[in-house]
Amino acid sequence: MREANSHVVSSATTATRGTRTPSTQAARVAANRARFGRIALAVVVLLMASSYVRPAVDWVNARSAAGEQAQRLDALRATEARLEHEKARLSTQRGLTVEARRLGMVREGERSYVVRGLPKN
Repeated sequence: MREANSHVVSSATTATRGTRTPSTQAARVAANRARFGRIALAVVVLLMASSYVRPAVDWVNARSAAGEQAQRLDALRATEARLEHEKARLSTQRGLTVEARRLGMVREGERSYVVRGLPKN
C-alpha cells in the first residue's frame, strides 16, 4: 500500500511542477518588489549623495580662493604701507629735493654736468 500511495504523491508533484501555485507566484512577486525597492533605494541614495558633491567642491574651491585672496590682501597692504612711507618722505622739502636730484633735475641757475666713462666700482 505504501508503494501505491508514494507513487501517487510523486506523480502529483510532477504534475504540479509545470504550473505555479498562488503561493509561489506571490513569493516571486514579493521578491521582485523587494529587489525593486532595494534598487530604488540605492538610486535615491546615490542621487542624494550626488546632490552634495557640487556644494562640497564649491566649498573647497572657496577655501582655496580665500587663502589666495588673503595673500593678495597682505601684498596690497604692504604696498600701501610702502607708498604711504614714500608719500610722507616726499612731503618734506628734503625728500622732494633728493628725489628731484635722483631724477636728474637741477635748480634754476645751476649747471648740469654729465661725466661718462667712469668705472662702475
